[in-house]
Amino acid sequence: MGLLSLLSVFLLLFYMGMRLLQTGLTFFMSSKIEAWLTKGTQNIFGSILIGMIATFFLQSSSVVLVITISFVTIGAISFRQTIGIILGANIGTTITGEILVFGDAFPFLIWLVIGVFMLLFPQKNIFYSGCILVGLSTIFVSLDGFESLATLVATNHLLLAGLSLTDTTPSIGIVIGTVISGIIQSSSATFGLTLSMMEQQLLSLSSAIAIILGSNIGTCITSLIATIGAKREAKLVALTHTAFNLITVVIAIPLLPLINLIALQLANESSMQLAHISVLFNLFSVLIVLPFIPLFEKYVAR
Repeated sequence: MGLLSLLSVFLLLFYMGMRLLQTGLTFFMSSKIEAWLTKGTQNIFGSILIGMIATFFLQSSSVVLVITISFVTIGAISFRQTIGIILGANIGTTITGEILVFGDAFPFLIWLVIGVFMLLFPQKNIFYSGCILVGLSTIFVSLDGFESLATLVATNHLLLAGLSLTDTTPSIGIVIGTVISGIIQSSSATFGLTLSMMEQQLLSLSSAIAIILGSNIGTCITSLIATIGAKREAKLVALTHTAFNLITVVIAIPLLPLINLIALQLANESSMQLAHISVLFNLFSVLIVLPFIPLFEKYVAR
């Protein structure tokens, strides 16, 4: 019970940090992102770029997809314009993982104090800048908390047995990643938790990769929920996002040994390997799908 309680606390901290970071970035970028989504998505490559940028600044592919679904519902953009946004959002969400691996180099306790002090100012620019600092610092505090759970996990033989199965059966890791991301509604939080477990040598790189791939599927649940009662085009956005993530992960399952070998070549540190391969996988997934988009538009988006 102690493990579950502490895990819940640290997940809550991570989630709060993400929301504070998102709030601060949204204040500075939301009006521009809305303009980009409506005006900068006239071609597929522009849509992909907009999806990447929007996801980076809003720190959530789910939020970008929910906004996109809302725009489709009110007729501000067409379903065809959303295809690139979906692909770009998948790439953009991996940037958070790249940020998280630099936790040791980020003096988060100092920035946390500075950020809290900035929250006391009534000026909006200072206040929302404080939100960004407090949010980012809180995320790194929660990551330290995840690492502190390693001792409790190491004494739980049932959990260790379950984690060890992911080495021999990668599909179990994918299911774990899907379930965790689906429950906590954040692929970034799933990445942070997986990263901490891997750094404490409770997970191998191959198991961590499988879990991260699974989180790509679990994160689709938010957009599916957002389409309840929506019109056909809005539902197509969520279904396309889900289908894209599901198909690319299924294709990756037999290639996991190769993906693991590629990850080992990308960096010396395991945390960097996991972050880099996540970006690389989502990037290549988009490149694989691109040639089929005209066919998809012809038969599905008509």
